[in-house]
Amino acid sequence: MKKAEIRKIVTAERSQLSEQACAEREAAIRSFLRPLLREGLIVASFKAIPHRNEINLDSLEGTFAFPRVTSEIKGTMEMVFSDQFANSLWGIPEPIEGRVVEPKEFDVVLIPLLAFDVNGHRVGYGKGFYDRYLAACRPDCLKIGISFFEVMAPIEDVEAHDIPLDMAICPTQVYDFR
Repeated sequence: MKKAEIRKIVTAERSQLSEQACAEREAAIRSFLRPLLREGLIVASFKAIPHRNEINLDSLEGTFAFPRVTSEIKGTMEMVFSDQFANSLWGIPEPIEGRVVEPKEFDVVLIPLLAFDVNGHRVGYGKGFYDRYLAACRPDCLKIGISFFEVMAPIEDVEAHDIPLDMAICPTQVYDFR
């Protein structure tokens, strides 16, 4: 399947998840994720977009930075240490102040996903923000995708600039693509 079709199907499936189903899947994902986030690691995370039934990782403990769009036109973002957030024009909680963290500082980047395949390729919302950001991270930075749904067959339209995952976590297991 191609990314656009996957995006459409998974977005519809996710919108049908009940609050209870989301909470159960989130708890399972967090239980897999916690052991990977050792103390002292610098982690890029994300805030859930509530109206999109996204995974909420707020209960995790650690040193986290969060994305803020710097240019929608260029598809760029930065990561910021902050505990103050405001919704962007698209309803995405973004940090409103704090220290910008350089991509090379991160040990781990947590990536929100719609879907991922058996090769570690991923489907997000299609704007390329994470591909651009991940390209600037250290080669040893662990790229972990977070998804409510299980692994799928290979994505047909992977592009040369697509950065694959090192790992993916879904409610039933952890996939390691390294």
